[in-house]
Amino acid sequence: MMEKETDFCTFVVLESSRCWIAQRLDDESTLTVLALISEDPSSWEEALSGWPRYRNPAVCEFPSGLPFEEKNRAEVMEVLANSESWVVVDFPTKRILNGGSFEAVGKEAAFTMVPNQRRTGKSQLFIHLPPWWELREGVSLFSLEESRQEPMDKPIVDREILYGDALLIDIAERSLAVVASPEWQIADRQQRDYHDLTVRLHRDWLMTPRKDLGGKFPRELLHGAIHWSDQVTHGQELRYEEGGALIAAPADWPGYATAPMGSQEMCMYFDYCREAIRLAWVWCLANDVMIATADHQTAISEMVDFLRENIEVWLRGSFEGGPSPSFVIECDRRRVPIGSGVVIEGIDGVAKERHIEDCNCPICKMMADGLFGTSFSRIDGHHLELDDEFAFSMEETVDDWECKQQEYLEFSEGFEARKSTIRPIEDDEPFGSAWVGVGSDRPIPGDRLGHLKMAFMVAEIIAVLEGHSHREEEIKSLNQAFSEYRKSQGSRTKKSKKKLKKILESLAKRYPELVSKSADLQSYIDESGRALIGDRNKPGFL
Repeated sequence: MMEKETDFCTFVVLESSRCWIAQRLDDESTLTVLALISEDPSSWEEALSGWPRYRNPAVCEFPSGLPFEEKNRAEVMEVLANSESWVVVDFPTKRILNGGSFEAVGKEAAFTMVPNQRRTGKSQLFIHLPPWWELREGVSLFSLEESRQEPMDKPIVDREILYGDALLIDIAERSLAVVASPEWQIADRQQRDYHDLTVRLHRDWLMTPRKDLGGKFPRELLHGAIHWSDQVTHGQELRYEEGGALIAAPADWPGYATAPMGSQEMCMYFDYCREAIRLAWVWCLANDVMIATADHQTAISEMVDFLRENIEVWLRGSFEGGPSPSFVIECDRRRVPIGSGVVIEGIDGVAKERHIEDCNCPICKMMADGLFGTSFSRIDGHHLELDDEFAFSMEETVDDWECKQQEYLEFSEGFEARKSTIRPIEDDEPFGSAWVGVGSDRPIPGDRLGHLKMAFMVAEIIAVLEGHSHREEEIKSLNQAFSEYRKSQGSRTKKSKKKLKKILESLAKRYPELVSKSADLQSYIDESGRALIGDRNKPGFL
């Protein structure tokens, strides 16, 4: 993390027929404007519309406060020729050039922005220039007249083909061909296990060149910008954790529809294809008579209508207990992280915490209450690698994929070798249970009230109860009592504490294996209460 001294430079913005110049732009504003290019804007107007995502206390609140004025190119070049430090953003060629005494920044950088050189109110600013933007640092003004050094290789994603009828028709045609083959009867006899057939259809869709993609195959459209997109999104997450608002990138830019994918959309697209293929098998099984009697085009049309309708239902539904696939995709395309209960400016809807409603874990419930800060979720993409197929991998090239596969193999072999030398933990050994950690007098950092330690103890009691059948009500009562206790204040604390201890005593009477655990937890509750009273009596306690 770099912390720069305030300096000034000449900053120029070039478009095809217009130019803007700030003849004396402070360093903090210069870096913030450069950070705007992280969003891959195609014009100065688009860049400025992203100002709220990068604005920090060291710069003006609105971009209208920046000292840019429109000039003709001759005037701009004259000023640049006499500037000691200068930066040029050239939108038509997607280049950034700087020279004179301007300090090199790099395509990926992080800076600590200090308002008015104070040591308080600092914030972080992240720059992640897209791979297809060219950065030339420490050059002369003659470089402005030169062409790019490398071609502008920006991925263009045709989502109408990837998500639309082109995909659904392809799946319909391939699935009907499978149904007419002996492989279908074989899979049907094997308890209707169509996984291998699903993998083949999915792989063939991704790896078959298409005329409507100019000879490219669909897989190529998924890659080329994952790292950049994910880095921009992560920068927004860190910005939010410092107290900034979570603001989605604009969706009204002309290039939004074909903008490159990030990792989260790529993962969702994998599941989108798998769901479409699963629906194709469902349709085939339910329409065997039509398949046998109707003409081929009618069957294709009927299946595509079915797939189109039901895949939309899937897009709007919850994905593995969390946000809907459409919500995940939109957040990834607009480069914002998904935080539980976090409002995103520019996007309707709020993500809810996964599995919390049906989860018996008291620690998860504390997370849902926000006691550990905002919980951000993301899909790591491990399921894309489970079929051992390059086609589905998040690695862009075969060489990268084979290298990653070798790393997995070496790790697995090393892990198995180490595992064989590890002696199993006996039940009566220290650290054989999380319970023994409660005996330590050292508090968990940030757990002043001791609630996190209690949560671990409650979780282990619940684990014992889950070993018995039909104990849902007892688990629910314990969780509710613990929740009321940790949320209670003032006079309610004594009452909620009494209720919790009463439930623990009741459980100990019914389950002998919980006698010691119940007694320990009750003692810890009492000790925590006494410690808190002692803290309140200390001078300066807030």
